[in-house]
Amino acid sequence: MKSKEPKKAFDLVCLHAEGGPQMVPCRMERSPRVKRMQIQIHRERFVVLKLPQREAAAHGRRFLEENGEWICRTLARQPRILSLREHLQRHPRLSLAGHWYQLEWASGSKGSCYLVEDKRRRVCLTLSGGGSGEGATVALLRRIARDFLPPRLLELARNHGLKAHGVTIRDQKSRWGSCSETGGISLNWRLILLSPTLQDHVLLHEMAHLNHFDHSRAFHAFLESLDPQATRNARALQAASPRIIHLGRTAS
Repeated sequence: MKSKEPKKAFDLVCLHAEGGPQMVPCRMERSPRVKRMQIQIHRERFVVLKLPQREAAAHGRRFLEENGEWICRTLARQPRILSLREHLQRHPRLSLAGHWYQLEWASGSKGSCYLVEDKRRRVCLTLSGGGSGEGATVALLRRIARDFLPPRLLELARNHGLKAHGVTIRDQKSRWGSCSETGGISLNWRLILLSPTLQDHVLLHEMAHLNHFDHSRAFHAFLESLDPQATRNARALQAASPRIIHLGRTAS
């Protein structure tokens, strides 16, 4: 859905905590809407310092140092982000073509691949040489997403008399999908890790932008016509997103 992706530039700031000095990734952001300095701790274990437009960077660094103990304690309490493999071991299923498919693993020597059994609603992943690398797992799931998400979106579009001008699968950092002014839709490959209901909700949300390129009342009314449970699904998506949206970030 439409939200701004975080920037990637970070500085390492040395902060003093009870256990000694710690190097903490931090990014400073200036905004005319910010009246006083604010510290945000992100789930991915980095800090964003919001600064008023004219605030000196030196004042920001001093503010971080003054709050160093609190920052380090808060970072330490952040839950460890699971690897994609760990998540799949706990939740061995993928959302494909509007249904859950049970996930199974196999090993092989002819490259990574997957096999879908529609009758049994089962998908078997094979990693080359029995490898368990995070990068190989991410690559294989992105391939599955490219094969299954566009047909699902086009099927829903036909059911509702809509037409998307191209569907691409991407690795968005903070959003599930987006719709361009020309009608092109981009989808996050991690949608196959959401439930079929929430996956369809995201697809319908982006398709609603084909008629209303905003989040006006008219947009939400149209979305409700496509997805009568849109409000409930949006709340469920918000609750599920922190567990899913960061998976696969540690792939090497």
